[in-house]
Amino acid sequence: MSSKVCLLFPFDMGLELDFTGKDTTEFFKEISARKMGTISFEGRIFPQAEFSTQVYKFGVGIIQISFEVEEDLKYLASLSCNIEKIRAGKTGIITYCQSLVDGLIQRALKYSIHSYEKRLTEGEIFPIVELKEQVTEDAETYIWKNHKALFGFLAGEPDYDSLSNYVLEKEKLVNYGYYEKEIILIKRFGALVYSREASSILEMIKLAYAQYWSMRSYNFILDHEMDVSQQLLENLPPYYKFWQILQAYQTFSEEALGFDKDKISIVDSLYNVITSIPKVESDWHLRTVFQNVNKVFNTEELHKTVEVKIERIEQSYNSAREFLSNNFFILLDIIFFLSLVWSIIDTFLLWKLSVK
Repeated sequence: MSSKVCLLFPFDMGLELDFTGKDTTEFFKEISARKMGTISFEGRIFPQAEFSTQVYKFGVGIIQISFEVEEDLKYLASLSCNIEKIRAGKTGIITYCQSLVDGLIQRALKYSIHSYEKRLTEGEIFPIVELKEQVTEDAETYIWKNHKALFGFLAGEPDYDSLSNYVLEKEKLVNYGYYEKEIILIKRFGALVYSREASSILEMIKLAYAQYWSMRSYNFILDHEMDVSQQLLENLPPYYKFWQILQAYQTFSEEALGFDKDKISIVDSLYNVITSIPKVESDWHLRTVFQNVNKVFNTEELHKTVEVKIERIEQSYNSAREFLSNNFFILLDIIFFLSLVWSIIDTFLLWKLSVK
């Protein structure tokens, strides 16, 4: 079976990008494309692998490594379940991709409009197989005959032959194909495609995967912001330690300002992430595929989680602001009261002296 394997390695750039001067519907910019030599897997060598990198407006890059394979589904399932064994030259594929990230971020800096102090550095590869030959039977028959091997590939399950009917029923393979022999299968850990629209579907999967990774990176940033805001709340000085209030207020202001900058950029980027593509919106087939692909990566739920975390962090900073303001006014009240007491005592002493 002739097929093309595409390995997608996402990375968080810690940047927000602006492709000003280009079509506003452009979601990404390709910053490199070249032949990269050979890829190997368990002793099998695949020459003339192709390498390309795209960076998206919302600050996620995708390294794509593509190579041709002449093997059956069992081999592809084994490859999907053992991606860490794929090598670029003598280097593991994940380590190889991670080694390129810093240089790619430097190339993307010229498009940067905002950067984050923290960025997600996890490594993961998502495999996509594009079948080059039309299957002999209709798509549903092909999927039924190869159900377990397909599930093993899509779910990254090495022991797929031992799966129970319960699992296969619970995690059904759904074909999003529009035509009789069109195959569009996708799960969280892989995708398999045979379609006349294969190139468009591949771009949609890449975009959805980048969106998912973007949400994960914002989630990571906001976890850090939540820790900072909680520490600030825990360490705010009470009113009787008035000498610490000024320093606490300065620290609080700096952190709150940093969060506000990140928040503005994140909220703006969220609406760049969850957006429509004109070519997709005008085509029922592609629009349906794109909606289903996004469901696989659960981007809408992640979007809601990020929004909730932003709201909670804002509440923390508002609580800190209110606490500092109350303590400051309590301090002013104490000073005013002491001043009043001193005035009364001073007046009394002057009166006593005048009597004498």
